[in-house]
Amino acid sequence: MKAKELLLKLVSIQSVSGGEAEIGEFICKYLSDNGLDPKIHEGNVYCSKGSGKDSLLLTSHMDTVPVCPGWTRNPNKPTDDGGKIFGLGSNDAKGSMAAMMDAIVSLDESMLDGKVFFSATVQEEVTNCGIGQVMKKLPRVGAAVVGEPTGLDICTSMKGLLILKLKAKGRSAHASRPSEGINAIYSAMGDIQRVLALDFPKSHNQLGKPSIAATMISAGTGNNVIPAQCEFTLNIRSTPFYDNNKLLALIEKAVKSEVIVQSIRLNSRTVPEKEKIVLAARSANSAAAIRGFPAMCDLALIDAPGIIMGPGNSAQSHAPDEFIEISQVEKASIIYGKLIKDYFGKKQGKSR
Repeated sequence: MKAKELLLKLVSIQSVSGGEAEIGEFICKYLSDNGLDPKIHEGNVYCSKGSGKDSLLLTSHMDTVPVCPGWTRNPNKPTDDGGKIFGLGSNDAKGSMAAMMDAIVSLDESMLDGKVFFSATVQEEVTNCGIGQVMKKLPRVGAAVVGEPTGLDICTSMKGLLILKLKAKGRSAHASRPSEGINAIYSAMGDIQRVLALDFPKSHNQLGKPSIAATMISAGTGNNVIPAQCEFTLNIRSTPFYDNNKLLALIEKAVKSEVIVQSIRLNSRTVPEKEKIVLAARSANSAAAIRGFPAMCDLALIDAPGIIMGPGNSAQSHAPDEFIEISQVEKASIIYGKLIKDYFGKKQGKSR
């Protein structure tokens, strides 16, 4: 089963975050049937090939977001149409998953001077707990490649993620006498404007400046009552110049609302272009651009130099009629295989 057929099978197995058991079992069996010795831990699948002191991790996630409105095809029944595979998760990130699985199965172990690990993780779309669970089971790795849709560009930096809930306080009154109360919605609106007006003088050459978006808001007990409390959520993307702790301090200083941290552990990452893993990726894929990854992924929790690289287009992620180009998936399998060999270097004078 090559990359295309493997991707069709992966997409046909529903794996919304929290429901990855079936796809995990399939991945485990596929790797086992192809001579590897995979393990399952907390729903995550991992295996290795080769031996030696140096090590490289290839990882991608098996979970998807739920089906969004607007699909015109069956999202859970993959279709091969016009050189593209349509289906939920085809682009994010089962295309990377299929290419990595094909690459490690096809890999000639005699070409390695070290150990390559592969992992398929759970719940990347919601908690990123899967990669943390895998890293506890593996020895410390020398470098990592995270499979996400980058159009096979080599992403040497990524934004981090800070999620805050803010509670604006007011005072209730009858809606016919609004001046007798303090409208917490208006207080929240003021704080949102203050946050959006924050200035970030330093711009990262790949990632630009931090971004802040208000994504959820809740207030009120009735249409005739001035609300005494308004809660809203901020989704903040950090950069190497403005890490999560620094952004938290800036926001706490700017607002009047109570600030509650919901997630702060996923910081921005960057790796020098002279790092061994970057040089290996450039050797394997010389036509690729070197750029930043505007979102956040499992690399945030991998304690090793790493890049993000995979087939697909991020514009297709979480979108209706999600698809990926078959040619990119097949190309990715070849590039991953070459990257592994280039990272370790080719052994001399050894035959199978």
